[in-house]
Amino acid sequence: KICEQKKGEITYTQAVEELNQFNIKAFAELSRVRHETALKKVPAVVEQIVDMLETEKKLIVFAHHKDVIDKIKSGLDAAKISHVSLVGEDSLEARQKAVDEFQNGDAQVFVGSLHAAGVGITLTAASTVIFAELDWTPAIMSQAEDRAHRIGQKNQVLIIHAVVDGSIDQMLAEQLIKK
Repeated sequence: KICEQKKGEITYTQAVEELNQFNIKAFAELSRVRHETALKKVPAVVEQIVDMLETEKKLIVFAHHKDVIDKIKSGLDAAKISHVSLVGEDSLEARQKAVDEFQNGDAQVFVGSLHAAGVGITLTAASTVIFAELDWTPAIMSQAEDRAHRIGQKNQVLIIHAVVDGSIDQMLAEQLIKK
């Protein structure tokens, strides 16, 4: 034991364990609120996509949660906007087909998971990237941005972060900037 326990006192190990349990619960709650916020802002993200397609030919949209990606795709379907998607469960063939349809085909919007679509592919057909959700890690965000910043990109790339003022989004954006 690191320290002796007296009646009514907790040991160092017990105190550390209690703090760890508190941190786990706090992180779970933070994650839940982050997810709920992302789901609630999907209509605004879809509206922004529709508006931007009036002047842009193609857009890239990244999100973290699969159900957020699914709701974005449903919104694009309702607006009759051609799109492809790439998520972690997609086969290598499906991934390549989505990239090819976006790069060379009629798909106007590429909707991808930050982790599955954020590395190892080229999406230079678009020069605008919208983050419907942010990641905790700046490098993940940077890697996703770089899908449009590749050899063959002829335009400047515009990066948009869909952030709700006064929300977990704003807090996360501020932390990303600090990092």
